[in-house]
Amino acid sequence: MNSVFWVAPPVGFVLSALNRREVRPCGTRDNCDDVEFDRAGKRRASSSCLHIYPGFSMSAILPVYLNETPSHQPIIARINEEAFGPGRFVRAAERVREQGPHDPRLSFIAILDDTVVGSVRMTPVIAGSVSGHLLGPLAVRPSFKNLGIGRELVRISVAEALRRGSEGVVLVGDAPYYGPLGFEQVAARLSFPGPVDAARILVAANRDDIQDRLHGKIHWRPAE
Repeated sequence: MNSVFWVAPPVGFVLSALNRREVRPCGTRDNCDDVEFDRAGKRRASSSCLHIYPGFSMSAILPVYLNETPSHQPIIARINEEAFGPGRFVRAAERVREQGPHDPRLSFIAILDDTVVGSVRMTPVIAGSVSGHLLGPLAVRPSFKNLGIGRELVRISVAEALRRGSEGVVLVGDAPYYGPLGFEQVAARLSFPGPVDAARILVAANRDDIQDRLHGKIHWRPAE
């Protein structure tokens, strides 16, 4: 299997180990935005949950993104447990994932200083008449949230899925977070094996007819 390897440009800042940062609750219902930069590389105002206090030094981070391998399974399980807790197993999207294995060719981890700090997976599905993928779980360890790592994991996995012929990537999530990453609300009725807010069913695709075909049930399919 050919692995995909990315070294991302610096996407945010973390405080040095000797200093501290404070994470405040986000003021909105949806996901907080990441630290943003203008074209000149200057930090600009954003709605990030990360509040950095004056007087603390910062250092740029440079994550490495790799395909997951079987050896990463234990740490990925811990990251998902940390992020979602046991309640994740009763979610409608998880009921689709438990029907069959995810596709490791389209599933990625983020590494900083030889430590796995984030993960995203892709599961092959049939959604209506679309032969596509279900994105998730997407999780980043709490100490590394709001630095753009989750967004980069989404970008990489979606790009690789579409490059390999996926007709569309579906997820259940917040439109304000995923919209800038190329996702839009599914207009048709897509039925999950469990209750789900229809307004949070989103899709990213490079086909004009995708919305017309996302009508019906979503279920696992074997990877091609």
